[in-house]
Amino acid sequence: MKQIIVMVAMVALGVVLAGFVMGFGTTASELADAAKESITYINITGGSETP
Repeated sequence: MKQIIVMVAMVALGVVLAGFVMGFGTTASELADAAKESITYINITGGSETP
């Protein structure tokens, strides 16, 4: 009986953690988009206006 309770608790914990991790999907993509917008040729080369 204890093993069944532990198994159910572990499955519930897995579902909760999966939902929590999936919630970061939009945050991660927003951060990636912001980083891509801030990276420019000028920033990479050290300030030269002409490539």
